[in-house]
Amino acid sequence: MADLKLVDSTDTIDSTADLESRIAAAFADGAESTTVAALIKETEHAAHVAELLAERYRTRALDPVQPKTVVTVARRLAADSEFARDRLRSCTARLGDRLTELLAAEENQRRRAIWDRVTAQRDVLAAELRDVYPACVLTLTDLLARIEANNRDCASLLPPSGMGRPLDAERVARGSGGVVNGVEMLSIVRDVRLPAFERSPEPYAWPPPPKPWAT
Repeated sequence: MADLKLVDSTDTIDSTADLESRIAAAFADGAESTTVAALIKETEHAAHVAELLAERYRTRALDPVQPKTVVTVARRLAADSEFARDRLRSCTARLGDRLTELLAAEENQRRRAIWDRVTAQRDVLAAELRDVYPACVLTLTDLLARIEANNRDCASLLPPSGMGRPLDAERVARGSGGVVNGVEMLSIVRDVRLPAFERSPEPYAWPPPPKPWAT
């Protein structure tokens, strides 16, 4: 009787059924790039195995000493293996496209998560700035204006006998006469710039715009 067992023939071909179901799942919603990347390798390997089987079956079918029954089965299995190889190669190419698509979607999702986190923090800071800055500007401009007026008063004083010229409020507040290691510190009253919070003809809330000369 002719031997019809052709080295795991039907079992080997039928084993691609589970692989093909997982390939189909890779194109459904919820697929992940890591799963598809591993599936590509598995599909490439299965295509290589199918190619080896096709060659083995073809060699058996062309063997002149084989009986007709074996030749018929071997020829069919060779054709089935060649089709399985070609289908798996096609699947590999489609899976490559799917992997590119998933990687792009996952990268976009990662960027969106960062975007949402950072912009949410930005909105909190913007609200805090709206609440805090205008009030701070009002407080500081009032204080600086009063210091500036007092500076003028101090500068106009005629010192009593034995007294030097008075320091201004800022130098008194900061100590050391406003000089550190022989270098004069920047003046808060003269050098600070406080941008206007809302659109205004004047870009700065401090310093105040120069007064026009009296005519």
